[in-house]
Amino acid sequence: MSGQTADAKAASAPAPEATKSQNQRLDQLFAAHAVLAAVCGGAALLLPQLFGIFFRGDVHDELMRFTPGEGQMRLAHVVVRLYGAIILGQAPIAWFARCSTDANLRRGVVQAYFFVFVATVLVLVKALLTEDFWHASGWLNVFLFGGLCASYGWVSCFGP
Repeated sequence: MSGQTADAKAASAPAPEATKSQNQRLDQLFAAHAVLAAVCGGAALLLPQLFGIFFRGDVHDELMRFTPGEGQMRLAHVVVRLYGAIILGQAPIAWFARCSTDANLRRGVVQAYFFVFVATVLVLVKALLTEDFWHASGWLNVFLFGGLCASYGWVSCFGP
């Protein structure tokens, strides 16, 4: 009976070539995520004023303002920098996860990112639809995080 179980498992397992191809696509997703996280996280950490365009849409004012005078603007810069630090911290996680051969670790990273990006998209959509301080360019964030959400969701459901 155990022979039938092993045969059934072997028949239902994906071909080695298909698994290798899926792993390569996941490696590419991890690498793209790592680069994107390093660039965006580093920019948020070092130049938080650039991210004001998502709130008010005034690009010129944001590029010229390096030392905000308003208390709320300073607070916003601290929050953007903190979030930038978290995003930047994802870069080595994603980069080194692509080199791991531990399937459970890779699956855990994929599922964690999927959850994070689902929550991020929901929070952004709610804010864009209910708050008046958001600018239309805030939808770029929804599409960016939505793309990451869809990518990690696909891998989580159908990947290796």
